[in-house]
Formats: sequence, structure tokens, C-alpha cells
Amino acid sequence: MYFDSLIGRTVVITGGAGGIGVPLARNLAEIGADMLIVDWDQTRLDRLAAELSGGPSRIVAVKSDLVGFAACRDLISQAPSELIGLVHLAGVFEPDTEDHADYSIWDRAIDHNLRNARDMCLAFAGAATGSHFGRIVLTSSLAANRGSFDHYSYTTAKAGLIGLTRAFSRRFAPDVIVNCIAPGIIMTGMPDRVLADRREKVISEIPLRRFGEPKEVASVILFLISDAASYVSGQLINIDGGTING
Repeated sequence: MYFDSLIGRTVVITGGAGGIGVPLARNLAEIGADMLIVDWDQTRLDRLAAELSGGPSRIVAVKSDLVGFAACRDLISQAPSELIGLVHLAGVFEPDTEDHADYSIWDRAIDHNLRNARDMCLAFAGAATGSHFGRIVLTSSLAANRGSFDHYSYTTAKAGLIGLTRAFSRRFAPDVIVNCIAPGIIMTGMPDRVLADRREKVISEIPLRRFGEPKEVASVILFLISDAASYVSGQLINIDGGTING
């Protein structure tokens, strides 16, 4: 019942061929939602599109770096059916260097975590004019809640997404509902470098004493874009095994 509004309508997933995007796309395919899946990796895109083909869902897979509002608007126009949701998972995760005169990592963090979210949200909200509420889910991070001393550029960009969520939840209301998730350590491959020399210490700080699985994030996203969350807007949902409260 709660997922009926997704059937035959398009959910846009950026970073959709990545660790969290794949289980989310599988869940949406089981429901019968259409998808516009965006990723920078053509090989992963092709593999996911092939896996999902043959079912009732209409799948459009597009390679894009999401650079610029015009590119995001053009991307949104490729949706195979009426728009219902945008899930913005795309982003970069790089450690900062000791060269404080070098802004390259800072600029990439802002461009590929925050600026593209702004552009995708504005493009989506401008195009989502159907009979159902639109849904947007942005992806922040545990780093935005706690601060990551060696990833301060990433931390700043992800914190900006929380502010963007709260601003856009008011700007787009009541037609589009906007929320944000903040995953903790999720086993997607992205945190492997960070965990290499401090795995046990990090686990000891998580009350549930384990790292999260991508499907556990995908299930929360599915809730937020469904009618089950129709009165949830402007919120940050932490998916971190209790780390913030631990």
C-alpha cells in the first residue's frame, strides 16, 4: 500500500550503480518503479541495467558527472515516466593534504557532494509536476555530525547538505518533500582506506558493534520516498548503529 505511488513512476538515483544504489534499485524494481540511474562508471551502469532488464520497470541508465545545472536539467528530462523521487547518492570521498595552498580537494568536495545536489534538487523540483508529492533524499554522512579531522573538506560539504535539506524542504513545500540521511560506516568499499589501520577502534565506538550493510541504508531511503513517510520533511535520519548517541 505504501509503495503504490512508486509503481510506474520514476525515481532518479545519482550514484545509482554504487554500493547503496544497487540494493535500492533492486528494491524499486521489485515494487515496479521506473528508474533513471545515473553514475560516472559506465561498466557498473551497464551491469546494473542488464540485471534489472526484463521486469516491469523501465530503466534509463546514463553516465554523467553531474557538472552544472544545465546538465542536471537535461538529465532529469530523460526520465522514462512521471517523476516521483530523487535520491542523491553521488559524491566523492578524499582525504585532505597538508598543502594548505592547494584547494583542489576542497573544490572537488564542494562540487561533487554539495553543488551537484543543489543543481539536481532544483532541476527535479522544477520538473516534478505530477499528481503525487515528489520526494527528495540527500545523503550526508556521520562525518557531518562528528567532524572528520582528516577529511575536513568532505565533512564541510556533507554538513552543507543538511542545511540544503532544511532550506529546500521549506522552499519546495508542499509539492516536494525533502529529507536527508547520514550513514555511518557502511560496507560499500568507500571506507576501506580509513578502516585499514583503525578498524577495531572504530567498531568499539559503535553501540551495535558492527558496520552497516548497504541494504540497511537502502531500506531507510525506500521508506522516505514512500507514502509511509508522507509527514516527514526537513529531517536528518542517522543510520549509524547508534554512534551519535553512543
